[in-house]
Amino acid sequence: MSGGNSLKHDFPNLSQELRDLTLQSDYQYIDRKEYDQKIAEITGIPVSEVESRYWAKNIRYEPVFEWIRSLKDEGIYKIGLLSNIGKEWLDDFLPEAERHDLFDGEILSGVVGIVKPDVRIFEMMAEHLGVETYECVMIDDLLSNTEGAARAGMATVLFGSVQDAKADLQRVIAEHA
Repeated sequence: MSGGNSLKHDFPNLSQELRDLTLQSDYQYIDRKEYDQKIAEITGIPVSEVESRYWAKNIRYEPVFEWIRSLKDEGIYKIGLLSNIGKEWLDDFLPEAERHDLFDGEILSGVVGIVKPDVRIFEMMAEHLGVETYECVMIDDLLSNTEGAARAGMATVLFGSVQDAKADLQRVIAEHA
């Protein structure tokens, strides 16, 4: 369970406040330090414990990155990173140099001021990659985000596991060939 999901699980009575803070962070209205401080204030947990208890749990799932590398190495597809995250959060998780190796472009909600599932951010990603939305496949682990991508004209894959996502992506590619 990711840190954000763990917070919601541990503090179900604060779900709206936690969602509001997450949106503020996604839009980069507040930075990571402010976010942690506000989490500490509403939960009563010391700031140091917020970091160790929730964000230290956010680990990279290497099979996803191996898959991205294999797709990139094929040289057939443009691969974009579209995330509802502030740059400083992403830098801690995926350094900029590595992002440049893996992705042909990136759009972060906190930089552009639009968050998924807003249709405009998907259109922006397609434009950034130099393709039409109907030429894109959006892979995301949240149904609401895939629904937003579909409204923008993209094919979608709901991520559950790497194995399932690979199979679903191949199916989508075959359907659109």
